[in-house]
Amino acid sequence: MNAPLKMKKTKRVTLNKQIATAPTRAKKWEVALNGGPPPTALQRLASEAFGMSTSSLHGAEWQSRAIEQLKRKFADLLFPALLRDDTGPFEELIAAMASRQKAAVSFEEFVRRQEASRKIRPSKKEVGRRLRLALLSLDPDDLLNIRTVKAALAKVEQAFQAWHGFDFSLAPDDSKIYSVMKELNLRFLRPGDRARWISGGKVVRLLWIDPDGTLKESGLTRREIEGLSSHRCQTYFRTGWP
Repeated sequence: MNAPLKMKKTKRVTLNKQIATAPTRAKKWEVALNGGPPPTALQRLASEAFGMSTSSLHGAEWQSRAIEQLKRKFADLLFPALLRDDTGPFEELIAAMASRQKAAVSFEEFVRRQEASRKIRPSKKEVGRRLRLALLSLDPDDLLNIRTVKAALAKVEQAFQAWHGFDFSLAPDDSKIYSVMKELNLRFLRPGDRARWISGGKVVRLLWIDPDGTLKESGLTRREIEGLSSHRCQTYFRTGWP
């Protein structure tokens, strides 16, 4: 008698696992922001081409240069597949164009959908996504200890509550925050960690942790940094979680 066939179990890849397994903090943030894997180069090509189909506010000269760059990108992405007689990339591009067309709505309909979404209590999955996005968006100043992390999360939580009109918590307790931070390979600042803020090509703020654990900073204050029209932060953290 033949033995019964064993059904192979398929692993369910949740959004949380996708975020956790993304290789870098930037990639984790991108997955959390999009609610899934970020668009591929071909999927972005479809959106970029649609954006070039009407007159640009940047002017005709800028648009002409952008279209030429788009043509080169189109050739780089699809010509190799043509040489290989591989229809896959072409099918992916067509599917991306169809998806964009399906998702396209008028501005009035977009506003209506946004207003409708405000009246819906966020699901457990959505709360988890927002918690991870909030943690990945923390500034170095927010990573001093659990108190500063919770203070930063409270601001995000209040904004979400005001938007939806519901009371809900991003994290029920400290253990949840610790757990998700470990999952994301985020930790509190340690001796040797440092960060710098750059604006207009110049370093405008420095923050570092001395060997004895003392926080030191120089240059503009955090509030002054937040008032700048543009800036970026570079972090130098020695290691992640053990």
